[in-house]
Amino acid sequence: MMATLIDWKNKDDKFQQRQFLLSSFVRIKYVITRDVYEFCDFLISQGYIPPLDHLDNVDRDVRERFHQYLREVKGY
Repeated sequence: MMATLIDWKNKDDKFQQRQFLLSSFVRIKYVITRDVYEFCDFLISQGYIPPLDHLDNVDRDVRERFHQYLREVKGY
Protein backbone atom coordinates (compact mmCIF):
# COMPACT_ATOMS: atom_id res chain seq x y z
CA MET A 1 0.00 0.00 0.00
CA MET A 2 1.32 3.43 -0.93
CA ALA A 3 1.44 6.07 1.79
CA THR A 4 -0.28 9.33 0.95
CA LEU A 5 1.61 12.49 1.69
CA ILE A 6 -0.56 15.31 2.94
CA ASP A 7 0.58 18.67 1.70
CA TRP A 8 0.32 21.38 4.37
CA LYS A 9 -1.70 23.50 1.91
CA ASN A 10 -4.46 20.90 1.77
CA LYS A 11 -5.31 20.76 5.46
CA ASP A 12 -8.70 22.10 6.55
CA ASP A 13 -7.26 24.85 8.74
CA LYS A 14 -5.11 26.09 5.86
CA PHE A 15 -8.16 26.19 3.57
CA GLN A 16 -9.94 28.32 6.18
CA GLN A 17 -6.95 30.66 6.51
CA ARG A 18 -6.73 30.97 2.73
CA GLN A 19 -10.46 31.69 2.52
CA PHE A 20 -10.13 34.38 5.19
CA LEU A 21 -7.25 36.05 3.35
CA LEU A 22 -8.97 35.81 -0.03
CA SER A 23 -12.06 37.45 1.47
CA SER A 24 -9.91 40.52 2.21
CA PHE A 25 -9.11 40.81 -1.49
CA VAL A 26 -12.81 40.54 -2.32
CA ARG A 27 -13.67 43.29 0.18
CA ILE A 28 -10.99 45.63 -1.23
CA LYS A 29 -12.19 44.78 -4.74
CA TYR A 30 -9.03 43.09 -6.03
CA VAL A 31 -9.33 40.52 -8.77
CA ILE A 32 -8.26 37.09 -7.49
CA THR A 33 -5.27 36.30 -9.67
CA ARG A 34 -2.54 33.70 -9.47
CA ASP A 35 -0.35 36.28 -7.69
CA VAL A 36 -3.05 36.84 -5.06
CA TYR A 37 -3.48 33.12 -4.49
CA GLU A 38 0.28 32.52 -4.28
CA PHE A 39 0.58 35.47 -1.88
CA CYS A 40 -2.03 33.90 0.41
CA ASP A 41 -0.08 30.64 0.42
CA PHE A 42 3.11 32.60 1.12
CA LEU A 43 1.55 34.39 4.11
CA ILE A 44 0.17 31.16 5.52
CA SER A 45 3.52 29.39 5.10
CA GLN A 46 5.17 32.26 7.02
CA GLY A 47 2.77 31.82 9.95
CA TYR A 48 0.91 35.08 9.34
CA ILE A 49 -1.45 36.14 12.11
CA PRO A 50 -3.75 38.96 10.99
CA PRO A 51 -4.77 41.84 13.25
CA LEU A 52 -8.17 40.58 14.36
CA ASP A 53 -9.42 43.72 16.08
CA HIS A 54 -11.32 44.90 12.99
CA LEU A 55 -11.72 43.66 9.41
CA ASP A 56 -10.62 47.05 8.04
CA ASN A 57 -7.28 46.54 9.78
CA VAL A 58 -6.98 43.06 8.29
CA ASP A 59 -7.73 44.40 4.82
CA ARG A 60 -5.24 47.26 5.21
CA ASP A 61 -2.52 44.91 6.49
CA VAL A 62 -3.14 42.36 3.73
CA ARG A 63 -3.09 45.07 1.05
CA GLU A 64 0.18 46.54 2.36
CA ARG A 65 1.82 43.13 2.64
CA PHE A 66 0.60 42.18 -0.85
CA HIS A 67 2.19 45.27 -2.39
CA GLN A 68 5.42 44.55 -0.49
CA TYR A 69 5.29 40.92 -1.71
CA LEU A 70 4.86 42.07 -5.31
CA ARG A 71 7.88 44.37 -5.03
CA GLU A 72 10.22 42.10 -3.07
CA VAL A 73 9.28 38.60 -4.19
CA LYS A 74 7.78 39.05 -7.64
CA GLY A 75 9.86 42.06 -8.66
CA TYR A 76 6.86 44.12 -9.89
